[in-house]
Amino acid sequence: MDLSPAGAEGLAPLALPLMTVKTAVRTIALDRRICVVRGDRIDVRPSPGAFILPLAAMLVSIICFVVIGLTINVLPLWALALLLIPNVLVLPLAAMGLVYSLIGAAVTIDRRKGSVTFQQGWIGLGLGTRELVPFAKVDHIALEEATLGEVESPWLAPVDVRIWDIVLVKTSEKRLSIGMVMIPAEPDLAQEGLSRARQAAGAIAALVEKPLREEAVVPLEGGGG
Repeated sequence: MDLSPAGAEGLAPLALPLMTVKTAVRTIALDRRICVVRGDRIDVRPSPGAFILPLAAMLVSIICFVVIGLTINVLPLWALALLLIPNVLVLPLAAMGLVYSLIGAAVTIDRRKGSVTFQQGWIGLGLGTRELVPFAKVDHIALEEATLGEVESPWLAPVDVRIWDIVLVKTSEKRLSIGMVMIPAEPDLAQEGLSRARQAAGAIAALVEKPLREEAVVPLEGGGG
């Protein structure tokens, strides 16, 4: 009598491959920053173009060191010192700035850790933790509207600028800015900017499981609120 699993009673069970579900990543543009939204984490990072300045500083420093190496027996001592001393400081700072612009984050909201981390903004490097806010100490997320009025430029006509600031409000009433959207106050552009600010603020509020409050956000013409 055949008692094997593949006998007449039925077939052997099939081994099905494990399936993993990847959470979609959303990127929302802010002023000089981007908001990267994942399932359990949101990073407010430098904008993609932020690496240009530290990269240029690194290249200039490297060129100066090459010039020093090639002309060490030719240039006078004062000229060598003029090339060397500033670049001894510039090169490491530019390298840290480059790393921060590529992989760093100004603000990190992590559901698994249950906290919001604000990084130091010292000379734009994001070094160290400025403030760590547990979710339990977050009262709400605020979306605040402000205006700069007409901003003058030597190259452009005066432009009326509107700003939406995404603010974390603690239970102690302390307010911490997470990021801003700044855009000219043309109806279509302003509506698009407000939409981006609401998307980012809504994603943050949902992750920390706190209410989102719009404070002094004036309805815009030419679009839905």
